[in-house]
Amino acid sequence: MKMKFTWPDKSLVSETAFAIVKKLRKAGYETYIAGGAVRDALLKRKINDIDIATAATPVQVKMLFAKTIPTGEKHGTMTVRLGRMGFEITTFRSESPYADSRRPRSVKFIASAEKDAKRRDFTLNALFYDPNTSEIIDFVDGITDLRRGRIRMVGNAEARLKEDALRLMRAVRLATVLNLEIERETRNAITKNAGRIKKISAERVKQELDKIILSGRPSAGVGLLDATRLLEYILPELKECQNITQPKKHHGEGDVYTHSLLALDEVNEDFDLTTRYAVLFHDLGKAKTREVKKGKTTFYNHPEVGADTVSKICRRLKFSKVEEDKIAWLVRYHMVPNDFVQMKLATRRKWALNPYFRDLLLVHWADAAASLGLDGRGDTNPTGYREGYKILKEIEKFPALAMPILSGNEVMKTLKIKPGVLVGKILKQLEEKKLAGKIKTKKSALRYLKKYKKSLLRTS
Repeated sequence: MKMKFTWPDKSLVSETAFAIVKKLRKAGYETYIAGGAVRDALLKRKINDIDIATAATPVQVKMLFAKTIPTGEKHGTMTVRLGRMGFEITTFRSESPYADSRRPRSVKFIASAEKDAKRRDFTLNALFYDPNTSEIIDFVDGITDLRRGRIRMVGNAEARLKEDALRLMRAVRLATVLNLEIERETRNAITKNAGRIKKISAERVKQELDKIILSGRPSAGVGLLDATRLLEYILPELKECQNITQPKKHHGEGDVYTHSLLALDEVNEDFDLTTRYAVLFHDLGKAKTREVKKGKTTFYNHPEVGADTVSKICRRLKFSKVEEDKIAWLVRYHMVPNDFVQMKLATRRKWALNPYFRDLLLVHWADAAASLGLDGRGDTNPTGYREGYKILKEIEKFPALAMPILSGNEVMKTLKIKPGVLVGKILKQLEEKKLAGKIKTKKSALRYLKKYKKSLLRTS
């Protein structure tokens, strides 16, 4: 099937990609824009990367372009560099059986665009565009699937999933990001073969999960992972939160799993990836700490238990240490903003100086908004969030609050003491008094040292 189509993107990226296609065609090689860029053009989405498929072999591509990088030459992929832009050019190919549920044992370069399309994963990724004729070439009914708003495997769904088990996650990710449904046969095959995701490296699984969590519909994505049985293999700790009931007075929304997804519904562009994970994971500890005594349900120490659980998840899925530390910290302390009103000024300021504090407030806000009372409403302007932002604004207005009021050298010089533990203790005491508003300037700090020199020197 061919369909006339005006390419919507007029950027330099598209212009350069078209020039590459024309150069390859002029040299006698059938060549098209391929895959995701064609899909996104049809869906009127922003086009970032453009891949090219051609009958030219990697050697022939190298002969035509001055600067090439063999990013996957064995499998037919060369990256052509033009200025600061790079374009992957892949030779039409057929594939041998897959050896490890991830990659074919070998590939064979072919001259048939149709055969190349029919070895691809999803019909919406098997479309070609010819900039010379302004036509989309569709060998697999991908246009029909897009019109129907569905994701469908090319050919036999189960066979395609057994070839490459990462397609299990890709299907859910594409459905989430593109707001499409997974076609019934494909969905059934994913559910049946969900356990095969264990054959895929944790790093690759996390890459797909990250894209789901960063999408505009992260809770829908997690829900689809659950519906296709992938969740129990990827995040069994979250799956365990299903049917962990909570007091209806504060959680009319239902169990911990439902609450976690509602909280994830609240995220927006202010929430970075790690903060979004913290929102999803903030109540994981409730599955292990729930107790009912005399009709009262409690979850004592669930933030601490949850933080430990998060660390295990992060290590299993190969999160970076920086990601693990931040997510675990946010989960461990997600209840702290509830106590801001009762805290001493110095304590509140100390919390606000933590680099993760702003994100902690976002987690607290999402948690409160997803905690539905008896009236069916969540708190979209919780006290802890308001009080926390007051402190942040105060620190922005008075940046000296975030700076040490004296240096260690100044303490040693004033008190005539040598380096040691005592200097650190005195600095800590000065910091406490500064945050409490009792010492506001360097001059007053020096006066304090001189006035209380004897008692300070006894601090050991």
